[in-house]
Amino acid sequence: MQSIEPVLAEGAEAVTAVLDAGLADALGAERAARWRVERAGYRPTAHMLGSGAGILAAVLTSGRPATAATKIVDLWTSPEAPTDAADRLIAGVIAAAAERGDAAVKWELPEDAAVPASAAALGFAPLRAPWGAVGTEATQGLVHWLIPLTHDEPGYYGQTTLFTCGAVAALIATERHGSPGFGGETVPDRDLEIDFWRRASNYPACEPLGLAVTVQEHVGSRGAVEVALDHPGPVLLEDFTGFDYDFRAELQRESRKRAADLGIPVDTARIPMTDVAARVAAGEQALLLIDEAPMHADPGPHWIVAHAAAGPYVVVEDPWVNQATGETWVDTHDLPIHIDDLERLVAWGPEGYRGVIFLSPR
Repeated sequence: MQSIEPVLAEGAEAVTAVLDAGLADALGAERAARWRVERAGYRPTAHMLGSGAGILAAVLTSGRPATAATKIVDLWTSPEAPTDAADRLIAGVIAAAAERGDAAVKWELPEDAAVPASAAALGFAPLRAPWGAVGTEATQGLVHWLIPLTHDEPGYYGQTTLFTCGAVAALIATERHGSPGFGGETVPDRDLEIDFWRRASNYPACEPLGLAVTVQEHVGSRGAVEVALDHPGPVLLEDFTGFDYDFRAELQRESRKRAADLGIPVDTARIPMTDVAARVAAGEQALLLIDEAPMHADPGPHWIVAHAAAGPYVVVEDPWVNQATGETWVDTHDLPIHIDDLERLVAWGPEGYRGVIFLSPR
């Protein structure tokens, strides 16, 4: 029999090689297809006991770049595997994540799968089921936090369009303040998502001041909104000229006036992420305008909401689920990010300006 010492196959090509060497046959066609999802760039790694035809147990993990979480995609054990094989592999995944500097290890399971009996003993607890997750709802999630982090876990909703991230992030945040949000019985979730976007939109993006105004109007007296934006003029208009630029700039001037009317403070100094983390740790939430390039190697403005923080980590809800790379809501809910990565993420445009909206109890 082959050695049963743990073996790693890191990267998409290495995982494919392991599958082709015999693991795919052991997994079966349907399960092997899940392992073959194109995860290049998302740290795919096969953790195995044994090698070649002698693989006795295997775990596939992945992780979004510029974040501090590893996700267990699948765990397989052979009937001939030692009884502790699965636990040894999962413990190895946890140890590797801690060494990498992660704040959490997540575990994704099919909706109808039994939670492994040893999951709790290994430190995993169930994640709150999402309100909506753009086709990945049939998944359950567990999390093992590697750092002390006591926080109220928010609900999760995945944006259903390419352009409603700001609306969704805002609605996730305002739900804490008792405002109408997702999962309600009166207005269908998607109707609420689109309606909020239409009120906040600069067509198609939500810029910081317009989004802040809409958040303040939505939360009313239950919350107070502040903006930090280190750019004096219109933003998120880098790709527009002529009339397309002018009418959007006019809308932003109106949003700035409306913000003043509502008493929303606007700080034009560049805010460091250490300040954001401190305010979030103290109980505020922060909508963050990020560049998606560090996460997905594809630049684009995007909104996420930071709702908890501990040490050098901020925990966010990201409305975007990249299903093409095998992501589910388990990846994007309660997602920790190191503050150094936030410094890279929270910047947009050639000037790298920074837009942050704080929401706090009034």
